[in-house]
Amino acid sequence: MIIGGGILQVPAIQTAIAMGIKTIVTDYDPNAYGLKIAHYPVIMSTRDVDGTVRAAKELSKKIPIDGVITVGTDASKTVAAVANSLGLPGIKFEDAECASNKIKMRMRFKQHNVPCPDFYGVWTYNEALEAFHKLPKPVVVKPADNMGARGVRKVSDAEELVEAFESAKKNSPSGEIIIEEYMEGDELSIDSLIFDNEVFITGIADRIIEYPPYFVETGHIMPSLKSKEVQEEAVRVMKLGIKALGLNIGAAKGDIKVTAQGIKIVEMAARLSGGFMSTYTYPYSTGVNLMKAAISIVLGHKPTAKDLTPQWNRVSIEKAIIPAPGTIKEVRNLDAAEKIPGVKNIFITKEIGDDIK
Repeated sequence: MIIGGGILQVPAIQTAIAMGIKTIVTDYDPNAYGLKIAHYPVIMSTRDVDGTVRAAKELSKKIPIDGVITVGTDASKTVAAVANSLGLPGIKFEDAECASNKIKMRMRFKQHNVPCPDFYGVWTYNEALEAFHKLPKPVVVKPADNMGARGVRKVSDAEELVEAFESAKKNSPSGEIIIEEYMEGDELSIDSLIFDNEVFITGIADRIIEYPPYFVETGHIMPSLKSKEVQEEAVRVMKLGIKALGLNIGAAKGDIKVTAQGIKIVEMAARLSGGFMSTYTYPYSTGVNLMKAAISIVLGHKPTAKDLTPQWNRVSIEKAIIPAPGTIKEVRNLDAAEKIPGVKNIFITKEIGDDIK
């Protein structure tokens, strides 16, 4: 069972089919491509935990469900709930919650002495203002439970706080907001697979963040240009975070900050990375099909050395090109762009007539 049928989950669906596995795919969008290629499509939001569990239980009466997974989207709670309810390999639901909610995540990290920024969880603007005055400036205001930097902003003075608070509140499904100290430094993205508490690092990339005071991830560069020593320390801290969150099987991705005070975790998730890193950038860089290994794990099989050993070491970069605000009138020269040496894929996520804001 694959939670999510969008562009980031399609490689996992295709890999499962190539492995001879029947696929159940859930997505709220009836036009999602993943639903079209699934053996058993289910129209269901990836965030609808109860609904997905009900659907899985009903389907399990008709067809065997042997594993559940997601890739590139914050559906860890849904995955854990299905796994727990059907007795499948997976992490505990409470650990999935901690890997999905930044406040609970930070609390786990603090309890286990995992390096991370100081923070406050807030509900009201007055609480946000109080936290702002307590923390060193600038701070970062975030929804506690959303992904993709939605509603995330750096704030340097109190005048900016109102707009940042309102944006974070709007983008938080629960209404919870976290305010944390801003960490200066470059960022790494690290992917890993986990089986029976053994952690396999499956990619370290330099993260491209643009459009300040916002934090828009526009790509990854792989392999990382950071020194061996920095990468090894980042992996050490990443593993501390994995242990603190109780992630003993499945996958984990970490956004890691390289600061003057040392390596710190920005945040983690109980899944492989989004932004095309795990599904395209890493496979192109190494020849390793992470989807195959990740699927094997959720089916209860330990990945072999052959599954995870890089076949080559190539530079691989993915980059989002975000146009200026306006309305899309036409898309030109796509065929010519695809023929540029070194270009492997071009994904157009907007359509003619769409507004860019």
